[in-house]
Amino acid sequence: MTEDMPFWDHVEELRWRLLKSIIAIVMGAILTHSFSDQLLAKLIEPSANLNFPLNLQVLKVTSMFMVKVGMALMGGIIIALPIIFYQTWCFISPAFKESHNSSVIFIVGFSTLFFATGLMFGYKILIPFSLQFFTSMTSNVVAVDYNFTLDGYLIYVMWLLFACGLIFQLPIITVMGTKIGILTPPFLRHYRKYAIVSFLIVGALLTPPDPLSQLLIFIPLVLLYEFSIFVSWIFIKK
Repeated sequence: MTEDMPFWDHVEELRWRLLKSIIAIVMGAILTHSFSDQLLAKLIEPSANLNFPLNLQVLKVTSMFMVKVGMALMGGIIIALPIIFYQTWCFISPAFKESHNSSVIFIVGFSTLFFATGLMFGYKILIPFSLQFFTSMTSNVVAVDYNFTLDGYLIYVMWLLFACGLIFQLPIITVMGTKIGILTPPFLRHYRKYAIVSFLIVGALLTPPDPLSQLLIFIPLVLLYEFSIFVSWIFIKK
């Protein structure tokens, strides 16, 4: 794709980029589905050490089918992310004044690395902590059994994992913004206080309403923001 392409050629280029990404998602979904039982066991594992064990159940004939389809689709998106990042970068990079072909490996590699780090953070820290908090809301007057639907539990876990992965893309977004010329170290330092307030809001939305769990996501976000300023400074110097 070149910068002087007509509008409809840009649309055609976008269509092929999207098609390649969709094919990668479908292939990733097929691969995920072949390991659906093992994946289901890993997603349920954070609930095994709760003070009140969960009784996961399905309420519809089609529930297990939809559960496996949902896991396959989410797994397909995650597996295909390096290709999605690559296709996105290839589509937008010609808009830059300079050629940044050497940046493709950096963008794709570090996007994947940070997304995987976000997944591990959510799986090892945020999900167990939030499950422990929510299942601790018991009553001394009324006996309550935690009978959760399997699909409801998995929706909560998978979307929380995906949100953590996206949040950890902050340094990559900073790199792309720096290359375009939108983000600079002085700009990021100037808006640091607004970013901190935003992180507090994100922490409140993604975690239970207690200070400790909110700090679990607030502190990594602040560290990622400071790291983003450092990365932006490096690219500005280059």
